[in-house]
Amino acid sequence: MTGWLERLLRIIGAAALLLLFALIVAQVAMRYGFGVTPFFTEEMARYALVWSVLAGAAVSIRIDGHIRVTFLPDLLRPGGRWYWMRALDLLTVALLSILTVAAVRTVEFGGGQTSDGLQVSLQYPYAALPVAFGLGLVFLIVRLRQSWSGRPWKDAG
Repeated sequence: MTGWLERLLRIIGAAALLLLFALIVAQVAMRYGFGVTPFFTEEMARYALVWSVLAGAAVSIRIDGHIRVTFLPDLLRPGGRWYWMRALDLLTVALLSILTVAAVRTVEFGGGQTSDGLQVSLQYPYAALPVAFGLGLVFLIVRLRQSWSGRPWKDAG
């Protein structure tokens, strides 16, 4: 299940980056070439940036590719390292759970507001928050379940 969700997030992130690139190029070309700047390019580019970053963050949780400081785990034995990393994963589960709930509330709050330039409901750009945090939470829980089968003492008995 998580494989197709990861692919979907990668597609969303890549499409958002492509849109961001196209909007910025168009904005610069129109500003310096024609002396006109469309009102929607900057706002859409901002939303595309948010979607691409948050989609990438969720994918990095899926592939365990997020940045971390490893000097302490490197000092530990394999069993201690495993416990340390699972403790950090559990803290991250708690954080992502809180962020997902808060993000859903943010989307609900954004329903009564519209953006300045495009005049669209702010629920659409805010929707990136619960999507990314929620899927990141799902990916992390799946990774935690998989890590249990790779525990260091499994083959020791």
